[in-house]
Amino acid sequence: MTPLITDIVSATGKLEAAILDITDAGPATIDRSKSMRAKAKLLPQVLVKHYPELSWIERELRGVFEACSDAIDRKTVNPVVARAAISIAEEYRQVIGAMKDTRALSRRLS
Repeated sequence: MTPLITDIVSATGKLEAAILDITDAGPATIDRSKSMRAKAKLLPQVLVKHYPELSWIERELRGVFEACSDAIDRKTVNPVVARAAISIAEEYRQVIGAMKDTRALSRRLS
């Protein structure tokens, strides 16, 4: 794999892990062997189901996972698209991480 494809796969993998972590989705919910194309539909839905206030990012999350899927399928990706997908994946991973931190803090305060 080219470095950009490796980077986009890594970024989407981290994003997937963040979604699974914050939603407490178990292996039964998301089969790790599913294709990235299937995950592109399922992961954003799982996130929005648990956090409806994040519905505004659902479409973009699908796009990030679809870009990863396209990169894997074609073994190549437009560098601009790759960098954008990596940037968006990292940005939303941070948003999700902040929500997890907020959720943990409110549990401690309750």
